[in-house]
Order: sequence, then C-alpha cells, then structure tokens
Amino acid sequence: MKLTNSQEEYLKIIYILKNTENEIKVTEIANKLNITKASVNSGIKSLKDAGLINYEPYKQIELTEQGEKEAIKIIEAYDIVKLFLTDIIGAKKENVEEEAKNIKTILSDDSINKLAIYTHKTLGLYSLECGYDINKEKCIKCARRGN
Repeated sequence: MKLTNSQEEYLKIIYILKNTENEIKVTEIANKLNITKASVNSGIKSLKDAGLINYEPYKQIELTEQGEKEAIKIIEAYDIVKLFLTDIIGAKKENVEEEAKNIKTILSDDSINKLAIYTHKTLGLYSLECGYDINKEKCIKCARRGN
C-alpha cells in the first residue's frame, strides 16, 4: 500500500499518541502537526477509507491491525534512513529529521531493506541476514531483539 507523505505523518502521529495518550482525537493530531482540524479530518478520512483506522466524528481514533503494522513500518523505515544519514555519512544533525522523512518516502521497500542490512552491517549493530524484510513483522522483531 502506497501512502502519501501526509497520510504517513498522520499514521505515525496516531501510533505515537496511542502509546503516550489516553485518547486520540482530531485536536491532539492537529496540535502535534501544527495544522488545522479540518486538514486532519480530511487526512483521517482517507486513512479510514483505506482501512487503517477506525473513527467516527467526535470519537476516539483507533488504529486497525493493518494501520498499526503500517505505522510501525513507517517508523522503522524512517529510523533506518536517519541512522544511515547520521552514523554512516555524518549528515548535519539539524538537517537529518526532514531529510530522513523525505528520503524514506521515495525509497521502495526493497531499497529500505537493503539500506537496513547495509547500515546495520557497517555499524556492526547486529546481523539482519535473517532475511530481513520491512514488510514482515517477524523479521522486524528479530532485528529489534538483536538476532
């Protein structure tokens, strides 16, 4: 599933809020992204239509199982690109946040997988020779455990 940059940002924020807030509502997302509630309503409608969230107006927003998997994948891909930029090529820290977000959105899953393997191997963090695939939850968990 190919999401737009803004859909990815909404999904990422919903996932982060899910792990830090009691309730996830349009207002919290708008505040976090510093945008209008109308913009958020439009964005979450597209996520609902894609089956990534459950939402009824004025109620709490919840990630579906697929939505949570996509959010984790987005965060994982961003972290991989950010790690490459900071620890391999030594990009300036003040540029890395925005650059990692932009680069991640144009890379294919195959390129993200190869970048992850290369980055982890180069930094000697742990092996991703287990058949790492950003789309397979088992391999992501394996990589996080250090196996």
